[in-house]
Amino acid sequence: MGSDGTELLNVMEENILIIIPTYNAKEGIVENLKKIQQAVPNAYILVVDDSSPDGTADLVKKHFANDKHISLLIRKGKGGRGSAILAGFKEGLKNKKINYFIEMDADLCHDPKYIKPMVAACQKVDVVIASRYLPSSKITGWNIKRKLMSFSINSFAKLLLHIPISDYTNGFRCYSRKAVAFVTMHEIQSRGYIVLSEIAYICYKNGFLFAQVPINFHFKEVSKSNLNWKEIKEALSTIIRLRFANEKK
Repeated sequence: MGSDGTELLNVMEENILIIIPTYNAKEGIVENLKKIQQAVPNAYILVVDDSSPDGTADLVKKHFANDKHISLLIRKGKGGRGSAILAGFKEGLKNKKINYFIEMDADLCHDPKYIKPMVAACQKVDVVIASRYLPSSKITGWNIKRKLMSFSINSFAKLLLHIPISDYTNGFRCYSRKAVAFVTMHEIQSRGYIVLSEIAYICYKNGFLFAQVPINFHFKEVSKSNLNWKEIKEALSTIIRLRFANEKK
């Protein structure tokens, strides 16, 4: 290994799978994939597309058809983020080389420069959260409504679930292979972004270790937002279900 650790990083990149769930993400998907490849050129990327009507999958095929590091999993209909991530997990587990599973959004809000620090942290734990709510983190591009919604849901989740993390709903995470294998054996009931809290809760309650890395989160409205009152209602009800289902056991 070189004194700067470059050789080690290159080997590690080949053990990384980045899963990106997409639905109508054509505005940012190509740029995002290119940025990821600049940050971790030897990592593998799996785009899980729910048959986006806007042709997201076609763009991936057009620009990356001959790229052995990028693959595409097309699902029938809009199944939601939760099932998309689980489908990506199950697909990734087929490759015995993959030891680290990254999930991230397709809308350019998650900077790929944090992938290496996340994987480095994951060598000692099972789940690494890229947190928007650490003291050195920063959020830009959100209006007051979004800030209040995110802060409120995260505060509610922290109050009830007690996982030692500051960000329950950011979809930028790194999981160990052991954690992913465990999660895929469970039935995940939520569909929207609150699935992130459910997966974290399952891992926490079963003894998996967590770490966090601070990030600068810059919101870019490159596609139609999935945030709506239905999602918020599901988030609150899921948090309550997780807490009190566990109380009964």
